[in-house]
Amino acid sequence: MIFLPAERTILTTTMTLVVVCLFLIWSKGATLALGVYSLSIGLGIVMVAVGQFYRHIRKSERIALTTHALALFIVYSVPASLFNLLLLPRHSVPIDAMLVRMDSWFGYSWPGACAWISQYPQLANILREIYSLTLAQILFVFLFLGMANDRRQLHTAALGTVFASLATIFCWALFPSSGASAYWTLAPEIDRIVRPVVNSAYGAELNRLLVDGVKDISTLQATGLVGFPSFHTVMALMSLIAAWPYRPLRYALILVNAALLPAILIHGGHNLMDVFGGTVITIACWRLGQLAFDAQDRRLLVEPKHALPAVRA
Repeated sequence: MIFLPAERTILTTTMTLVVVCLFLIWSKGATLALGVYSLSIGLGIVMVAVGQFYRHIRKSERIALTTHALALFIVYSVPASLFNLLLLPRHSVPIDAMLVRMDSWFGYSWPGACAWISQYPQLANILREIYSLTLAQILFVFLFLGMANDRRQLHTAALGTVFASLATIFCWALFPSSGASAYWTLAPEIDRIVRPVVNSAYGAELNRLLVDGVKDISTLQATGLVGFPSFHTVMALMSLIAAWPYRPLRYALILVNAALLPAILIHGGHNLMDVFGGTVITIACWRLGQLAFDAQDRRLLVEPKHALPAVRA
């Protein structure tokens, strides 16, 4: 099988996380049914096989780049999310109260934002749909860059996203937070109208998990654990930066992400500081992804020609 350097890095990171997760499952005595992740794993394996077919047999590197990027990202997300869950419980005091105080310096509060949006129920519904499409957005950008045969932007974005996810989990592990929805309780009427995706009830459950942890991971219905920094912000900005050289797509993503910011705050139950933190991590990890790609690309030029597909940066 032939994998390009960035693909090997993501695959190695994925396998390392699998080993770490297996150790944590054993040491914690946790229960896990792999069927929960079977669709993602199966889809990833099939897509890698397709990518290898187009790299070996059909000699279509455009399709191979695309399928490998999508497959490896999907497969990586399984042990990454599992690793996050296995870090429960966290015994450090959550930093949500500090983040709320910092938000107040900018005149922002989650209940205030929800109260305002409750005056416009249709807008709240639109923002809910936009929030739910964040993952689809970054997968679409990966698809676009792969089909454009833009290996530099594609692999920088893929590496940057992996680095950012690890940085996000690391920050949360040291300084746990569950977000604004875990700190505030919305008025029942506002909650009924806005219907945040991450509401106060979900926030309360996250606070419980921070203390009690979870034994049977298969039964855990968690859409996300991390308050600070916001990984939805990371995915949105990473997509935008990766697509920046392509003017039509750039403008489309600017419009989408302009609406995504309030969606992350309101429906993601986030503090404003969570978005700031996600922005800093995105910028730093994009640059780290560039450095990693450039270093790997220099090595790629000296590898045996017969062992590598015809690629361009």
